[in-house]
Amino acid sequence: MPLGTIEYLLWAKTHPPARYELTVSGVPSVPNREIDLEGEAISLAVEGAYGHPVLLDLIGQLYGVAPERVLPVTGTSSANFVALAAITERGQCVAIESPAYEPLIRIAEMLGLEQVRFSRDKSEHFIPNTDEIEIALKRGARAVVITDLHNPSGCLCPRDHLLGIAELCRRHSATLLVDEVYRDFACLNRGVDRETAASLGPHVVATNSLTKVYGFGGLRAGWLIGSTAVIGRARCVFDHLCVDLPAPSAHLATHVLRNIERFESRTRAIHRHQSILFSRWLASRQDLGHYGNDGAVFCYLRLPRGVGADAFCRLLRQDYDTQVVPGTFFGDNDHIRVGFGESPEILSEGLARIGLALDRTRR
Repeated sequence: MPLGTIEYLLWAKTHPPARYELTVSGVPSVPNREIDLEGEAISLAVEGAYGHPVLLDLIGQLYGVAPERVLPVTGTSSANFVALAAITERGQCVAIESPAYEPLIRIAEMLGLEQVRFSRDKSEHFIPNTDEIEIALKRGARAVVITDLHNPSGCLCPRDHLLGIAELCRRHSATLLVDEVYRDFACLNRGVDRETAASLGPHVVATNSLTKVYGFGGLRAGWLIGSTAVIGRARCVFDHLCVDLPAPSAHLATHVLRNIERFESRTRAIHRHQSILFSRWLASRQDLGHYGNDGAVFCYLRLPRGVGADAFCRLLRQDYDTQVVPGTFFGDNDHIRVGFGESPEILSEGLARIGLALDRTRR
């Protein structure tokens, strides 16, 4: 079938950066001086048929799973593709949350899957609607896909609620796929236990990476965690995409994971400083609706009544040299997603300009 364009990724990669770019949903990239390899050599030798053995061990230790349940891949987006391809067959039905991160929808389209949507209730901290999930499962959905922390809201799915969804999937012989790329924000910034949904049973698969929370997007160091049976099928999918993972990336990822406490501290500091600045600004804007989040460095905001996201973002970009993500990429034309992980100088001025643009639309 013809490949469709993933509009959000195309826009994210190709739009001209604004002077005040508040579109990023993770912490800034770790600068070279902070990586500190301590004399370690980065090898070009590939080790391990499906992942460097040390890398498998370190990921397993971090999330409390056996290394044979881990498959490293090139980032969370790749992990989502590999996972969904491994747990479904063309023509089957998959239930996907709404609002949703567009690439998840496009992956399902590319794999030839029928889609049904279930809501994440804005009035209830974006908790997934289990009644709608159960209806989808009764109608034959073979997989349920959620993000946790939710993208675009940054809200955590409560553990008991996630257990309930996993149990629904088990009863209907379906698989639960959880994109956990933002979840460690809740661990570091809200004191939530570090764990993975994949520990809930062999019918649950989780994806993650070192990108958003830790600032290593350029490594493309991602992974999926599942049962050994799912990992076996995922390896077959991976073989159609890539022979081996880049060895330098794997070696550097092991260094990052061995020193993860250092990068956790960096992320905590960024969130602590930036969230205070952002919260003060948000408290001054009575015209914006918001939902809070669970430790993420981005926030989903509801625009004033009658203000469309696309038009507002064009105004903000053209007249105020500031950029945020239009909610239309997630299915909401009255919302924007604002990242606040950038430097205080960029963030302060960018937020001020958002305020000016909002005031102008009101006039």
